[in-house]
Amino acid sequence: MHELKLVGTLGIFAGTLALVLLKPRGRSEACWPVLGAIVMIALGLVSPAQAFDMVWVSRSALLFLLALLLLSALLEVSGFFEWAALHAGRRARGDGRRLFRNVFALGALVTTVLSLDTTAVMLTPIVLAFVKRLQLPARPFVIASAFVANVASLALPISNLTNLLFADAFNIPFARFALYMLAPQLVAVLATYALLRWRFRAELPAFDEAKLADPSSVVPDRRYFRVASAVLAVVVVGYFVAPALHLEPYVVAFGGVVVLLAHGLHRRRVGLGALRDVSWGLFPLVIGLFVVVRGLENVGLVATAAGWIESAPRHSLVRVLVASATAGAAANVMNNLPAALVARSALHVAGEDPSGIFGALIGLDVGPTILPTGSLATLLVLDVARRKGEPVPGVEVLKVGLWVTPIVLFAAALAFALVDA
Repeated sequence: MHELKLVGTLGIFAGTLALVLLKPRGRSEACWPVLGAIVMIALGLVSPAQAFDMVWVSRSALLFLLALLLLSALLEVSGFFEWAALHAGRRARGDGRRLFRNVFALGALVTTVLSLDTTAVMLTPIVLAFVKRLQLPARPFVIASAFVANVASLALPISNLTNLLFADAFNIPFARFALYMLAPQLVAVLATYALLRWRFRAELPAFDEAKLADPSSVVPDRRYFRVASAVLAVVVVGYFVAPALHLEPYVVAFGGVVVLLAHGLHRRRVGLGALRDVSWGLFPLVIGLFVVVRGLENVGLVATAAGWIESAPRHSLVRVLVASATAGAAANVMNNLPAALVARSALHVAGEDPSGIFGALIGLDVGPTILPTGSLATLLVLDVARRKGEPVPGVEVLKVGLWVTPIVLFAAALAFALVDA
């Protein structure tokens, strides 16, 4: 009977992931985890109570995700992303190598304070639009966008949904998380930039900066733009202050949303169109995966993963490397979001040691840049490029990721181990 449950659970899990990644008949990837969850419950592999519990314990992360999506949409209405991208272009002064550097730095900043999905969905199409206008090759910028969206998501809990899930599950304060991740984040970003810059050194020619629009021309309402920029700055500071006031960080984010929404309505800058652009499908996708992963817990997969992590000495470089390598490999095989859910449960069983927790996060955030299916952000970047008429095959990401990712992952894990020593 156990063998039958194991086969059934693994089959539903594998089928769900395959459908999410392949999107047959163009259907939204959100449909399939919901279907997988329904099948899990219908077959008795997950009880309704267990399904509800998986969602309930992650409610803070889900609320934070909602607030970030709304905040990003309201910032886009202000012209903030296009304004920032044009500044990055003009400051390159016609040098393609400087442009690559500036775009990479902007992507890292946006990912850090607004999440990797914002970089993938909102910043990438703007960058590709002016790269096309400048008649520069798109491939270096598409691959850089995919890598920076993942690699720069270590710094803060808000930078990646996997971080939110871990910070919430292990009660990691915002400032403590940032302190632990500062060194590995700097190392990961700098190493990735240096390696990509070397890889594309022959594909970054000079360009005519006169073809770029003036940044101020893309700001439709200066007053709303100034308020949006100020709100973003206050919200980021508020994330660090919130624990002292006994507030959840999502309360701060929602505060920013309310202020921007009210001001946008008053200025008649915000309408239903802004809400339509929000990636609402992320919520059924995430909730469905919660339930499907609970099925894996019920057949003992989590206990097996916990054993691998527990076998390494606590507070050691070995444990950091084992956790990061295991989580990174799992992220490439099954996508980093379900891998994060499995790792989160496994670490609860193995013991809440910072070496394991943060090592796994490094693997989940940096590791899934080998296969294009390892991260939803990478898939989103490639999809944006295709829709913008600048398709980059997934094999191009694989060719770069096969040698860049292991180097960056090891360097980031080593940086964390030295901080944690």
